[in-house]
Amino acid sequence: MKIRIKGEMSITELIQAIYEQLREMEELYRVSYTRDVVIFLTPTDGEGEEVSCRNRRGKEVVSLQCDGPYKSVADKFRF
Repeated sequence: MKIRIKGEMSITELIQAIYEQLREMEELYRVSYTRDVVIFLTPTDGEGEEVSCRNRRGKEVVSLQCDGPYKSVADKFRF
């Protein structure tokens, strides 16, 4: 399944747009689980110009990796 969100927006707006699309997917299509999500985005300066992400040493960062959301110890004891 591909979700496409057009236009320049703040990260807060992007989070909301993604949330809305996922809720719609869950409600309309009864999707309850997913795996291996890839998000491609183009960082901009708020004026439409592309920018690159750089670490403290100035090296360009082109990808981030995540093993899923933080799981607390309490999650192990859910009933």
